[in-house]
Amino acid sequence: MELDFCSLLTAHVLVDTHAHLYLAAFDADRDAVVARARAAGVTRILMPPTDVASVRTALGVCDRYAGVRAMAAVHPTSVAEMAPGDLATIEAFLADGRVVAVGETGLDYYWTRDGADAQRASFAAHARMARRADLPLVVHVRDVAGSEECAQDVLAVLRGVTAEPGGAPLRGVFHCFGGPAWLADEVLGLGFHVGLGGTLTYRKGGVPEATAGIPLERIVLETDAPYLAPSPHRGSRNEPAWTRLVAERLAEARGLRLEDVAAATTEAAERLFGLTPEPNESVIAVES
Repeated sequence: MELDFCSLLTAHVLVDTHAHLYLAAFDADRDAVVARARAAGVTRILMPPTDVASVRTALGVCDRYAGVRAMAAVHPTSVAEMAPGDLATIEAFLADGRVVAVGETGLDYYWTRDGADAQRASFAAHARMARRADLPLVVHVRDVAGSEECAQDVLAVLRGVTAEPGGAPLRGVFHCFGGPAWLADEVLGLGFHVGLGGTLTYRKGGVPEATAGIPLERIVLETDAPYLAPSPHRGSRNEPAWTRLVAERLAEARGLRLEDVAAATTEAAERLFGLTPEPNESVIAVES
């Protein structure tokens, strides 16, 4: 049954806190993608751009769909291409009411460690912006298999910025979290949430085990669409409607009802990102 906004307080709905809906991969059928998300109970979609140009594109998508919001940041893999003044432009975007977070930022050592110093400087600058604007920070951490250097460096940057005087306390999300378990403890200790997406559903991914000790109220759901599609769609273009598959897998892993996972993760996302209902938005309630 379709629900209006007056019913949203009791509806079991979902939030995709990380989807690149602005990318060209969705140009041919973006309306249909959003419609499928609504039908699956995904009431809001948050978009993390990767550079100044994609922030502008994402803001245009926000204007087309109720419940769709943007972030602003330069992705770590785009730091080498930054132009002078880009960080100032990113910070100016944070005053736009359509922007709900600073992200995605962080460190990426997967392809190369060349430029790691520049990545760390950019990440620290973004974290300071988040403190000044009192907005959540969405953190990207990617290392080569078997290495924990990237995670250690991310923590060092966050601790350093946290220790600086002035600004709001840092808060946010470690995007696409997959452990290890010691990192989960550090993330929670810093006051951050974890974002769980398609990798949670991968049979040999180990994500359910690595995140078993994380309280449900510190978890938000995401897709990273069009990337990292959940099983059984692995290898396909991901989309926000499949947030529900992530919620179902989390419920299964923890022995909970889908409604309980939907309610808790949606409340966590609403609280963290300051999300409120918007006029003319309707959703389908999530039911088992």
